[in-house]
Amino acid sequence: MKSRLLLHFILLFLMAGNLFAGNFEKSKKITDYLPTKKQLTGWKPVGEPEKAVGEDLFLLINGGAEIYQEYGFKEAVLQEYANENGKSVNVEIYRMTSPTSAFGVYSFKTGKSGTDLPMGQDALLEEYYLNFWKGNLLVTLIGFDSEKETMDGLIDIARAIDSKINESGERPGLIDLLPQENLNKQSIKYLKGNLALFNNYEFDSSNIFGVSEGVIGDYKNARIFIFKYDSESKQKKWCSHAEEFLANSNSFFKFTKKKAGFSVVDRFEQTIYLKPHKNFIILVKGLNNINSNKMIKNIQARIETH
Repeated sequence: MKSRLLLHFILLFLMAGNLFAGNFEKSKKITDYLPTKKQLTGWKPVGEPEKAVGEDLFLLINGGAEIYQEYGFKEAVLQEYANENGKSVNVEIYRMTSPTSAFGVYSFKTGKSGTDLPMGQDALLEEYYLNFWKGNLLVTLIGFDSEKETMDGLIDIARAIDSKINESGERPGLIDLLPQENLNKQSIKYLKGNLALFNNYEFDSSNIFGVSEGVIGDYKNARIFIFKYDSESKQKKWCSHAEEFLANSNSFFKFTKKKAGFSVVDRFEQTIYLKPHKNFIILVKGLNNINSNKMIKNIQARIETH
């Protein structure tokens, strides 16, 4: 009886500890993630940090605030760091509404190549800037040049920020629907609206697919789009809307109606095959009919087991 009672109290203690840790992380001020001079070697903050909450982001950054808002923005802080040789690094930390939102804007900002670094989640160094996400935070560091001294300082500052973030998060489950063979994993883009889609591929500036969640993945000779809807009825509504639009568009040609879905040819003379499946719309660009069907069947099978 005593052993059971002791175990009960241990479990309650652990649960309380986890709850406290979670509340502590949420209560952290966004400026608390910025390293101080004492936490760095040879680098120090320059001036006071700049902060923004909600719509104030439009005043803080010169263009580009819309995409953060689309993914789900809460607050941000910007801080410059410098060393005694005049080298500078800018730090931007964005608190998003969820880990999937943080990953989404991370995927929007990163390119298809770079150097993976062991910090945060998916840390990627590209030329003179570094991005990683962790929990519901997106961290971006930008060097004013790509010299070794600047890059070494940039990485040290990034590590210091990473050490201050105790939370973590999961990638969006929608990514798992992308076939893994020949997938360029650094090409993956997670979408939360049409602005992100339009910046990756121009179907139209208006939201012809009604995208609120989607994923894009690039392959050797193809690009895949998968859009998810709340229900099959919404999928049918938006599939019909996109079909009517693309059939009458001046930017897409050779519209061909199929038993399920349709195909069009874009201005780059690449064929796009569209097929609805349950509450998803699947598009394959750049493959012939046979290989597109194989890819679509692969995705359908993944949907069934997801």
